Amino acid sequence: MKRILFLLLSTTLLFSCDKDKDKDPAPELSAQVAGSYKVTKLEVDGQNVPLTNASIGIVLEKFSAEVVTGKMKVKVNGESEPDEDLGTLNLKNAGSTGIDIYEGTEKVGNLDKSNKLTIFVVFEGQDYEMAAEKQ
Repeated sequence: MKRILFLLLSTTLLFSCDKDKDKDPAPELSAQVAGSYKVTKLEVDGQNVPLTNASIGIVLEKFSAEVVTGKMKVKVNGESEPDEDLGTLNLKNAGSTGIDIYEGTEKVGNLDKSNKLTIFVVFEGQDYEMAAEKQ
């Protein structure tokens, strides 16, 4: 009788082990956001600005689990402008809408589930919105 109880107890313990150990942890937010993006659409104060003679790139690099650093690279008529330092940007999981990007406490962008980056800022009194795709 003791052997049967021991066998039942051993079998129960063997099959009740946690199976969640096999699941991979979700990647850090910064690892999901880090990369190079090419701006495909630029709007200033709601008006579309064609990028025919200009190219804009945004490079985001991992700083910590929820922080990236950024640079904007601009070429006009084939000539490179000085890089614009975007500083450190904080990331927050926005659930079904992707990852929100903050400069301090102000939301300045979003990376959606299809890796499309949207940046919106006010600069010198004008509203800028950029849409970019990960390269």
